[in-house]
Amino acid sequence: MKQRKSKLKIQTKGKSYSLHDSPLYKLKTKRKLASILQHSLPDLKLLCSDEGNYAVFEETKKGSKPREIQKPNPKLEVVHTRIASLLCRIDTPNYLHSGKKGHSNVSNAYAHVNSDNLLTTDVKSFFPATSRRQVFSYFYSIMQCSPDVADMLADLCTYNAHIPTGSRISMPLAYWANVSMFNELQALSLKHSVKMTIYVDDLTFSGKKVNKLFRLCVKRILENYDHAMHPAKTILYRAAQPKLVTGVIVTEGQMKVRNEQHQQLASELDIWKAIKDHPYAAGMKPTSKLLGRLYSMAVIDSRYKSKAVTVRKSTHT
Repeated sequence: MKQRKSKLKIQTKGKSYSLHDSPLYKLKTKRKLASILQHSLPDLKLLCSDEGNYAVFEETKKGSKPREIQKPNPKLEVVHTRIASLLCRIDTPNYLHSGKKGHSNVSNAYAHVNSDNLLTTDVKSFFPATSRRQVFSYFYSIMQCSPDVADMLADLCTYNAHIPTGSRISMPLAYWANVSMFNELQALSLKHSVKMTIYVDDLTFSGKKVNKLFRLCVKRILENYDHAMHPAKTILYRAAQPKLVTGVIVTEGQMKVRNEQHQQLASELDIWKAIKDHPYAAGMKPTSKLLGRLYSMAVIDSRYKSKAVTVRKSTHT
């Protein structure tokens, strides 16, 4: 099922403030909430229902099982984007690398370049496993909203009693709804002089004391919050091993591009060579795809930037 592309974007407007300075903090009336979300209260009440407010479909990625996507319909999407924008303005700890300007999966990997032992795992089915109860608890206990405001926000932000998988709100809200768990993991890490980073649902820990016992402690903390480690994505690396961290190879004190990326690059170069001398080749899809690949790889290894420049110069315009 092909979905329309939305022009809506998360807008932080350059704002960054503490949780206590958020417009959502200590919010006591639904009328005030409606004003902050720039909708009427009757409209918000209609958007609290799952029925009619989501498009639900399956998405299949190469090599993966079909995954159900719950995408908010246009009216709810506007509200979700507004809430996500407000959440993304709240300061987050240095250990978080997702949803922040100047941070990425690459900065997450770079944090562990000079690592000893390293543990990578991810939270299994992170969005579906983050419940409405956890969302309500965040708005009620941490944001200190009144019960009725927290209840409305929990209804607006969840589908079938969990965080939806296809909304702009999914990533920032999943972090905040689980912030107590992440802070507990950080406390464990600091106690053992371990560096922890988070990129969406990917957790990475590095340090001399990262071992099987440390992994067990992480597992128990996740289980205490009704989450689980993904068994196929939990790997404990020894210090001397090359390590795969959020899509980047970390080895010998540096980052390297994965072999899989090299293989895809070779294939895209072959296609580009076949069309590069054609009129308007610069605007063709194979060229833009190749350049996108090279610039993405250049974030990890700067040598690929010069290759991208060469491709641009060698392509017929």
